[in-house]
Amino acid sequence: MSSAESADEALAALRDLHAEVDAEANALVAIHTERLQCRRGCSACCLDELTVTHIEAERIRRGHPELLRNGMPHAVGACAFLDDEGACRVYEDRPYVCRSQGLPLRVLFENEANDIEERRDICPLNLEGGPPIESLDEEDCWLIGPFEMRIARLDEELVGGQGERVALRDLFLELAPRPLQPRR
Repeated sequence: MSSAESADEALAALRDLHAEVDAEANALVAIHTERLQCRRGCSACCLDELTVTHIEAERIRRGHPELLRNGMPHAVGACAFLDDEGACRVYEDRPYVCRSQGLPLRVLFENEANDIEERRDICPLNLEGGPPIESLDEEDCWLIGPFEMRIARLDEELVGGQGERVALRDLFLELAPRPLQPRR
């Protein structure tokens, strides 16, 4: 299999995974409709200096070559892909981190006593209009971890564990889109 075919397969798998993320996120949006202020043009979570995996960067490169070659990034301080009205210019190809923003989030971690703890968070704009996030059922929150691990595996399979992430703003700085170099 050629490296182009390998990259095409990995990107197809990423698109499928993003579709799965969207379906689960949309189910949570339906539960939290009253509290969610997220709308086209709301960019409170669209921070500068966001980074993505190589495979997600490649999805943006392939989906938006004209924008990357001839467009200008949004001013420093907000995501490079915002337009003048605060809408995302790569919305269909946006990375995973952008697909679950605004939802009540859960993260599990091991504390110093080796116990599993949970922390919850939500965009400050979405605090009101619903019960406190601490009182939500687990399934009514987005669990951080499972999808990230699957994306990391796709990235690992394709680029061989380079480990470094790609800054979204840097996609504009590349002279030309670069194809991924799958490991052999």
